[in-house]
Amino acid sequence: MRSLRLLAATTVILLGVAGCGGDDDGGIGPGTRPNANFTPPACTANVPCTFADASTDNGTITTWSWTFGDPANGTSNLQNPTYTYGAAGTYTVTLTVTDNEGNTDDHSAPVTVTGGTTNQPPVADFELTSTTCTQGTPCGFHSLSTDPDGTIQAAAWDFGDNTAPGQGVDVTHTYENAGTYSVTLTVTDNLGATGTVTEQITVAQAQSQDCTTTGTVVDCILTVGIRSTVKFTIVSEACDFTGNRLEITTPREQIVFFNLCNQLPGNEYTVLTNTGAPWVFEPGTQLGIHFVRGTPGPTDPPASDPGIQVDGSSPSWTLNIDDGGNAGAPGEPDFNDAVVSVTASPAP
Repeated sequence: MRSLRLLAATTVILLGVAGCGGDDDGGIGPGTRPNANFTPPACTANVPCTFADASTDNGTITTWSWTFGDPANGTSNLQNPTYTYGAAGTYTVTLTVTDNEGNTDDHSAPVTVTGGTTNQPPVADFELTSTTCTQGTPCGFHSLSTDPDGTIQAAAWDFGDNTAPGQGVDVTHTYENAGTYSVTLTVTDNLGATGTVTEQITVAQAQSQDCTTTGTVVDCILTVGIRSTVKFTIVSEACDFTGNRLEITTPREQIVFFNLCNQLPGNEYTVLTNTGAPWVFEPGTQLGIHFVRGTPGPTDPPASDPGIQVDGSSPSWTLNIDDGGNAGAPGEPDFNDAVVSVTASPAP
Protein backbone atom coordinates (compact mmCIF):
# COMPACT_ATOMS: atom_id res chain seq x y z
CA MET A 1 0.00 0.00 0.00
CA ARG A 2 2.86 2.41 0.79
CA SER A 3 4.24 1.87 -2.73
CA LEU A 4 0.98 3.02 -4.31
CA ARG A 5 0.90 6.18 -2.17
CA LEU A 6 4.54 7.05 -3.08
CA LEU A 7 3.81 6.62 -6.81
CA ALA A 8 0.79 8.94 -6.57
CA ALA A 9 2.81 11.65 -4.81
CA THR A 10 5.54 11.40 -7.40
CA THR A 11 2.96 11.82 -10.19
CA VAL A 12 1.55 14.98 -8.58
CA ILE A 13 5.03 16.53 -8.29
CA LEU A 14 5.81 15.84 -11.98
CA LEU A 15 2.51 17.34 -13.11
CA GLY A 16 3.27 20.47 -11.09
CA VAL A 17 6.62 20.89 -12.80
CA ALA A 18 5.06 20.44 -16.20
CA GLY A 19 2.43 23.06 -15.43
CA CYS A 20 5.04 25.70 -14.43
CA GLY A 21 6.77 25.39 -17.83
CA GLY A 22 3.68 25.99 -19.94
CA ASP A 23 4.26 29.83 -20.23
CA ASP A 24 7.91 29.66 -21.27
CA ASP A 25 8.60 31.82 -24.47
CA GLY A 26 12.21 30.82 -24.75
CA GLY A 27 13.34 34.34 -23.71
CA ILE A 28 11.46 36.12 -26.55
CA GLY A 29 8.53 38.17 -25.33
CA PRO A 30 7.29 41.71 -24.63
CA GLY A 31 10.09 44.10 -23.76
CA THR A 32 12.84 42.31 -25.72
CA ARG A 33 15.22 44.84 -27.31
CA PRO A 34 15.59 45.01 -31.13
CA ASN A 35 18.81 43.92 -32.76
CA ALA A 36 20.33 46.70 -34.88
CA ASN A 37 22.38 45.47 -37.81
CA PHE A 38 23.60 46.31 -41.32
CA THR A 39 26.28 45.06 -43.69
CA PRO A 40 28.88 47.73 -44.56
CA PRO A 41 28.58 48.54 -48.29
CA ALA A 42 31.48 49.19 -50.66
CA CYS A 43 31.51 52.96 -51.28
CA THR A 44 33.32 55.26 -53.69
CA ALA A 45 34.03 58.93 -53.06
CA ASN A 46 31.64 61.35 -54.78
CA VAL A 47 29.34 58.48 -55.81
CA PRO A 48 26.03 57.83 -53.99
CA CYS A 49 26.33 54.80 -51.64
CA THR A 50 23.28 52.83 -50.40
CA PHE A 51 22.98 51.43 -46.86
CA ALA A 52 20.56 48.51 -46.24
CA ASP A 53 19.00 47.99 -42.81
CA ALA A 54 19.18 44.34 -41.61
CA SER A 55 17.82 44.90 -38.08
CA THR A 56 15.39 42.45 -36.43
CA ASP A 57 12.86 42.63 -33.62
CA ASN A 58 10.09 40.43 -32.18
CA GLY A 59 7.84 43.48 -32.54
CA THR A 60 8.04 46.29 -35.08
CA ILE A 61 10.96 48.65 -35.65
CA THR A 62 9.54 52.14 -36.03
CA THR A 63 12.53 54.49 -36.35
CA TRP A 64 16.04 54.37 -37.79
CA SER A 65 18.84 56.85 -37.11
CA TRP A 66 22.07 56.73 -39.13
CA THR A 67 25.27 58.68 -38.55
CA PHE A 68 27.84 58.32 -41.32
CA GLY A 69 30.94 59.34 -39.37
CA ASP A 70 32.40 61.84 -41.85
CA PRO A 71 33.52 65.46 -41.27
CA ALA A 72 30.24 66.65 -42.78
CA ASN A 73 28.38 64.96 -39.87
CA GLY A 74 25.97 63.31 -42.31
CA THR A 75 22.83 61.76 -40.84
CA SER A 76 19.61 60.14 -42.07
CA ASN A 77 16.31 58.89 -40.62
CA LEU A 78 15.49 56.64 -43.58
CA GLN A 79 15.48 52.85 -43.24
CA ASN A 80 17.69 52.38 -46.32
CA PRO A 81 19.42 55.72 -46.97
CA THR A 82 21.78 56.79 -49.74
CA TYR A 83 24.78 58.90 -48.79
CA THR A 84 27.68 60.42 -50.76
CA TYR A 85 31.11 60.70 -49.16
CA GLY A 86 33.25 63.58 -50.37
CA ALA A 87 36.61 61.89 -49.87
CA ALA A 88 38.19 58.45 -49.57
CA GLY A 89 38.82 56.97 -46.12
CA THR A 90 37.40 54.68 -43.43
CA TYR A 91 34.37 55.96 -41.54
CA THR A 92 32.53 54.53 -38.54
CA VAL A 93 28.84 54.29 -39.38
CA THR A 94 26.30 53.84 -36.57
CA LEU A 95 22.69 52.67 -36.91
CA THR A 96 20.29 53.14 -33.96
CA VAL A 97 16.85 51.53 -34.16
CA THR A 98 13.78 51.90 -31.93
CA ASP A 99 10.82 49.51 -31.83
CA ASN A 100 7.13 50.03 -31.14
CA GLU A 101 7.70 49.54 -27.38
CA GLY A 102 10.41 52.20 -27.21
CA ASN A 103 13.30 49.75 -26.90
CA THR A 104 16.49 50.73 -28.72
CA ASP A 105 19.69 49.18 -29.95
CA ASP A 106 22.63 50.42 -31.99
CA HIS A 107 25.25 48.87 -34.21
CA SER A 108 28.50 50.42 -35.48
CA ALA A 109 30.76 49.21 -38.26
CA PRO A 110 33.63 50.65 -40.30
CA VAL A 111 32.84 51.58 -43.90
CA THR A 112 35.69 51.91 -46.38
CA VAL A 113 35.36 54.57 -49.07
CA THR A 114 37.72 54.22 -52.01
CA GLY A 115 39.14 57.18 -53.91
CA GLY A 116 37.32 56.70 -57.20
CA THR A 117 37.68 59.70 -59.50
CA THR A 118 37.74 63.31 -58.39
CA ASN A 119 34.68 65.32 -59.45
CA GLN A 120 35.52 67.47 -62.44
CA PRO A 121 33.98 70.94 -62.41
CA PRO A 122 31.64 72.02 -65.20
CA VAL A 123 32.89 74.09 -68.12
CA ALA A 124 30.94 77.34 -68.50
CA ASP A 125 30.26 78.80 -71.95
CA PHE A 126 27.51 80.84 -73.61
CA GLU A 127 26.44 82.57 -76.79
CA LEU A 128 24.16 85.43 -77.80
CA THR A 129 20.89 84.33 -79.38
CA SER A 130 20.33 87.86 -80.69
CA THR A 131 22.28 88.88 -83.79
CA THR A 132 23.14 92.14 -82.05
CA CYS A 133 22.47 93.73 -78.68
CA THR A 134 20.96 97.21 -78.92
CA GLN A 135 20.27 99.72 -76.20
CA GLY A 136 16.66 99.43 -75.02
CA THR A 137 15.93 96.16 -76.88
CA PRO A 138 15.94 92.69 -75.22
CA CYS A 139 19.11 90.72 -75.84
CA GLY A 140 19.11 86.90 -75.64
CA PHE A 141 21.73 84.69 -73.93
CA HIS A 142 22.05 80.88 -74.17
CA SER A 143 24.27 78.66 -72.01
CA LEU A 144 26.50 76.19 -73.88
CA SER A 145 28.00 74.86 -70.63
CA THR A 146 28.93 71.19 -70.20
CA ASP A 147 29.93 68.89 -67.34
CA PRO A 148 32.40 66.05 -68.10
CA ASP A 149 31.27 63.68 -65.33
CA GLY A 150 27.88 64.85 -64.11
CA THR A 151 25.03 67.23 -64.81
CA ILE A 152 24.64 70.99 -64.55
CA GLN A 153 22.02 71.91 -61.97
CA ALA A 154 22.03 75.74 -62.02
CA ALA A 155 23.09 78.68 -64.18
CA ALA A 156 23.42 82.24 -62.85
CA TRP A 157 24.07 85.32 -65.00
CA ASP A 158 25.68 88.65 -64.08
CA PHE A 159 24.96 91.08 -66.92
CA GLY A 160 27.60 93.57 -65.84
CA ASP A 161 25.26 96.56 -65.46
CA ASN A 162 24.48 96.32 -61.73
CA THR A 163 21.02 94.85 -62.32
CA ALA A 164 19.42 91.75 -60.82
CA PRO A 165 21.06 88.48 -61.92
CA GLY A 166 19.41 86.09 -64.35
CA GLN A 167 18.74 82.40 -63.72
CA GLY A 168 18.44 79.53 -66.18
CA VAL A 169 19.96 78.14 -69.36
CA ASP A 170 18.26 80.75 -71.57
CA VAL A 171 17.67 84.33 -70.42
CA THR A 172 16.89 87.75 -71.89
CA HIS A 173 18.15 91.09 -70.67
CA THR A 174 17.57 94.70 -71.71
CA TYR A 175 20.42 97.20 -71.36
CA GLU A 176 19.37 100.78 -70.69
CA ASN A 177 22.60 102.24 -72.04
CA ALA A 178 24.95 101.52 -74.93
CA GLY A 179 28.49 100.41 -74.15
CA THR A 180 30.69 97.39 -73.46
CA TYR A 181 29.69 95.05 -70.64
CA SER A 182 31.35 92.06 -68.96
CA VAL A 183 28.79 89.25 -68.80
CA THR A 184 29.59 86.44 -66.36
CA LEU A 185 27.95 83.02 -66.34
CA THR A 186 28.42 80.71 -63.33
CA VAL A 187 27.19 77.12 -63.55
CA THR A 188 26.95 74.55 -60.74
CA ASP A 189 27.03 70.77 -61.17
CA ASN A 190 25.24 68.00 -59.24
CA LEU A 191 28.08 67.73 -56.71
CA GLY A 192 28.35 71.45 -56.05
CA ALA A 193 31.38 72.23 -58.22
CA THR A 194 31.22 75.47 -60.21
CA GLY A 195 32.54 76.81 -63.49
CA THR A 196 32.65 80.45 -64.56
CA VAL A 197 33.18 82.30 -67.82
CA THR A 198 33.22 86.06 -68.53
CA GLU A 199 32.84 87.55 -71.99
CA GLN A 200 32.69 91.11 -73.27
CA ILE A 201 29.62 92.12 -75.23
CA THR A 202 28.93 95.37 -77.03
CA VAL A 203 25.54 97.03 -76.79
CA ALA A 204 24.95 99.35 -79.74
CA GLN A 205 23.41 102.77 -79.35
CA ALA A 206 19.78 102.99 -80.43
CA GLN A 207 19.32 104.70 -83.78
CA SER A 208 16.53 107.09 -84.68
CA GLN A 209 14.20 104.32 -85.84
CA ASP A 210 15.25 101.81 -83.20
CA CYS A 211 12.86 100.95 -80.40
CA THR A 212 13.26 101.30 -76.64
CA THR A 213 11.81 98.90 -74.07
CA THR A 214 10.67 100.28 -70.72
CA GLY A 215 9.12 97.62 -68.50
CA THR A 216 6.22 96.10 -70.44
CA VAL A 217 6.04 98.71 -73.21
CA VAL A 218 8.08 99.45 -76.34
CA ASP A 219 8.32 102.82 -78.11
CA CYS A 220 9.58 103.34 -81.66
CA ILE A 221 9.87 106.43 -83.89
CA LEU A 222 9.75 106.21 -87.71
CA THR A 223 10.46 109.26 -89.87
CA VAL A 224 8.28 109.53 -92.96
CA GLY A 225 10.30 110.78 -95.93
CA ILE A 226 7.55 111.57 -98.46
CA ARG A 227 4.12 113.18 -98.44
CA SER A 228 2.01 110.11 -97.85
CA THR A 229 -0.64 108.19 -96.01
CA VAL A 230 0.52 105.34 -93.75
CA LYS A 231 -0.94 101.86 -93.49
CA PHE A 232 -0.17 99.00 -91.05
CA THR A 233 -0.63 95.40 -92.26
CA ILE A 234 -0.37 92.15 -90.26
CA VAL A 235 2.16 89.89 -91.99
CA SER A 236 2.16 87.05 -89.45
CA GLU A 237 1.16 86.36 -85.86
CA ALA A 238 2.43 83.81 -83.32
CA CYS A 239 2.21 85.75 -80.06
CA ASP A 240 1.90 84.27 -76.58
CA PHE A 241 -0.25 86.74 -74.64
CA THR A 242 -3.76 88.04 -75.15
CA GLY A 243 -4.12 91.79 -74.81
CA ASN A 244 -0.97 92.74 -76.72
CA ARG A 245 -1.70 96.23 -78.07
CA LEU A 246 -0.16 98.26 -80.90
CA GLU A 247 -0.86 102.00 -80.83
CA ILE A 248 0.25 105.30 -82.40
CA THR A 249 1.26 108.17 -80.11
CA THR A 250 2.14 110.80 -82.75
CA PRO A 251 0.96 112.63 -84.73
CA ARG A 252 -2.32 111.57 -83.06
CA GLU A 253 -3.02 108.89 -80.47
CA GLN A 254 -5.00 105.92 -81.78
CA ILE A 255 -5.15 102.15 -81.45
CA VAL A 256 -3.86 100.27 -84.48
CA PHE A 257 -4.47 96.65 -83.37
CA PHE A 258 -5.98 96.02 -79.94
CA ASN A 259 -5.11 92.34 -79.71
CA LEU A 260 -2.37 91.02 -81.94
CA CYS A 261 -3.17 87.42 -80.93
CA ASN A 262 -6.62 87.76 -82.48
CA GLN A 263 -5.45 89.34 -85.73
CA LEU A 264 -5.23 87.51 -89.04
CA PRO A 265 -2.50 88.02 -91.65
CA GLY A 266 -3.67 90.65 -94.09
CA ASN A 267 -5.62 92.73 -91.54
CA GLU A 268 -4.92 96.43 -92.20
CA TYR A 269 -5.17 99.76 -90.44
CA THR A 270 -4.66 103.23 -91.94
CA VAL A 271 -3.57 106.12 -89.71
CA LEU A 272 -6.57 108.46 -89.39
CA THR A 273 -7.34 112.04 -88.48
CA ASN A 274 -9.83 112.84 -85.72
CA THR A 275 -12.53 113.00 -88.40
CA GLY A 276 -11.79 109.48 -89.64
CA ALA A 277 -10.01 110.51 -92.87
CA PRO A 278 -6.56 109.12 -93.80
CA TRP A 279 -3.82 111.22 -92.21
CA VAL A 280 -1.52 112.86 -94.75
CA PHE A 281 2.07 112.91 -93.50
CA GLU A 282 4.38 115.69 -94.65
CA PRO A 283 8.04 114.82 -95.36
CA GLY A 284 10.03 114.62 -92.11
CA THR A 285 6.99 113.88 -89.92
CA GLN A 286 7.71 111.44 -87.10
CA LEU A 287 5.40 108.49 -86.55
CA GLY A 288 5.40 107.37 -82.89
CA ILE A 289 4.64 103.68 -82.34
CA HIS A 290 3.73 102.29 -78.91
CA PHE A 291 3.48 98.55 -78.09
CA VAL A 292 2.03 97.34 -74.77
CA ARG A 293 2.55 93.75 -73.65
CA GLY A 294 -0.57 91.86 -72.58
CA THR A 295 -0.99 90.57 -69.03
CA PRO A 296 0.02 86.89 -68.71
CA GLY A 297 -2.75 84.58 -67.52
CA PRO A 298 -2.33 81.64 -65.11
CA THR A 299 -1.74 79.19 -67.97
CA ASP A 300 0.43 81.52 -70.08
CA PRO A 301 4.21 80.96 -70.45
CA PRO A 302 6.74 82.94 -68.35
CA ALA A 303 7.04 86.62 -69.32
CA SER A 304 10.03 88.92 -69.83
CA ASP A 305 10.70 92.24 -71.57
CA PRO A 306 8.97 92.80 -74.91
CA GLY A 307 10.92 94.26 -77.84
CA ILE A 308 10.70 95.39 -81.46
CA GLN A 309 13.34 95.26 -84.17
CA VAL A 310 12.78 97.53 -87.20
CA ASP A 311 13.88 96.59 -90.71
CA GLY A 312 13.78 98.91 -93.71
CA SER A 313 13.37 102.67 -94.06
CA SER A 314 10.90 105.17 -95.49
CA PRO A 315 8.62 104.47 -97.28
CA SER A 316 8.48 100.85 -96.09
CA TRP A 317 9.34 99.31 -92.72
CA THR A 318 8.82 95.97 -91.01
CA LEU A 319 8.16 95.74 -87.25
CA ASN A 320 9.45 92.44 -85.86
CA ILE A 321 7.77 92.13 -82.47
CA ASP A 322 8.68 89.89 -79.53
CA ASP A 323 5.99 90.13 -76.86
CA GLY A 324 8.25 88.79 -74.10
CA GLY A 325 6.43 85.47 -73.86
CA ASN A 326 8.00 82.05 -73.33
CA ALA A 327 10.91 83.62 -71.47
CA GLY A 328 13.79 81.24 -70.85
CA ALA A 329 13.03 79.00 -73.84
CA PRO A 330 15.84 78.37 -76.34
CA GLY A 331 16.09 81.05 -78.99
CA GLU A 332 14.12 83.71 -77.13
CA PRO A 333 13.70 86.54 -77.84
CA ASP A 334 12.86 85.51 -81.41
CA PHE A 335 11.17 88.73 -82.62
CA ASN A 336 8.55 86.86 -84.60
CA ASP A 337 5.57 86.87 -82.24
CA ALA A 338 4.01 89.37 -84.62
CA VAL A 339 5.35 90.83 -87.86
CA VAL A 340 3.73 94.07 -89.05
CA SER A 341 4.54 96.04 -92.21
CA VAL A 342 4.30 99.84 -92.22
CA THR A 343 3.91 101.40 -95.67
CA ALA A 344 3.89 105.06 -96.64
CA SER A 345 1.96 105.48 -99.89
CA PRO A 346 2.32 108.77 -101.88
CA ALA A 347 -0.51 111.23 -101.28
CA PRO A 348 -1.60 114.03 -103.63
